[in-house]
Amino acid sequence: MIKNWTKTEFEQEAYKMLYNNSIVFLKDGIERLVNKDRGDEDLIDHDLLALTCTSFQISLELAIKALIIERDGIRCILNSKQQKLGDEEIESLLKENKLNTLDFEAQKNFIKSKNYIQDLSRDEFNVIEEFQLYRNRIVHFSFKFCEGDLFDLKYDIIYYLIHVIFKVLLSRKHQDEKPSEFLEYSLGSPLHKRLMHYPPYVYAMEKLARDNSDQVFKCIVCNNRTFSQDEDYCYCCNFSTELYSMIDCDYCGAKRSVIYDNLDIELNNNEMKGLCLNCDNDGIVFQCPKCGEAHNIETRFESVCTHNKCINE
Repeated sequence: MIKNWTKTEFEQEAYKMLYNNSIVFLKDGIERLVNKDRGDEDLIDHDLLALTCTSFQISLELAIKALIIERDGIRCILNSKQQKLGDEEIESLLKENKLNTLDFEAQKNFIKSKNYIQDLSRDEFNVIEEFQLYRNRIVHFSFKFCEGDLFDLKYDIIYYLIHVIFKVLLSRKHQDEKPSEFLEYSLGSPLHKRLMHYPPYVYAMEKLARDNSDQVFKCIVCNNRTFSQDEDYCYCCNFSTELYSMIDCDYCGAKRSVIYDNLDIELNNNEMKGLCLNCDNDGIVFQCPKCGEAHNIETRFESVCTHNKCINE
């Protein structure tokens, strides 16, 4: 292990190059997948599978190298001979594209031993190994999958994207960002919007929202059931209710599930249409101009504020 390490300018540059190139291959794989695969309608094309797996695998390998450099320096990704070189020699080799790095297996085991990514579980490290095996079989041996595999693998690819590649890329630089926030920033809005309509991605984000939230509702923006009430965040499109208000639903009983826009509500006689994100029932919400209490005037008639009286005065 290299001790007493301080990041040099060329190491910072190497980190940026690797990280940015990881995003390039990630974007390439996603763009190809959402543009050419028909989601739930068909099996994934074998050639498309090969190219997407390759792009995602390269993205992960570059991201891991970048992470190691960020945490422990560039020497930790080099072979034993070049590790012993001075900074000026390593910088020169970097500029000449003559650095010899350790193989992916060694780098993967390194970040595992160092516990760089604490929420990357043992099972997800196994997924990395399985995906690497898939990629090698497809690329080097043109492995022939059965029809069932070609349908399931598109979901496996998205799982790999969300539960492995994202966790490496988000590990420090973007650690406070949600996956969809990171994707929108990295991919750009047009590609991110296409991804939001790709069924395997939507399925994965719905599951991720359920796994991380006690209550998940339908999002009013993307129409996917990916809005986490706990986090006030849509896992698919990044929508937040920050500019809206929420009340309980009298139809289904869900807490804070009816959304309404209270901006300038007083100009609309203190009434606004509300929609339950859980059961899809709507109604007219009245918000008391004196105390701020709000309720559905189509379902609640007693012990509530009205246009003529505030019960809390």
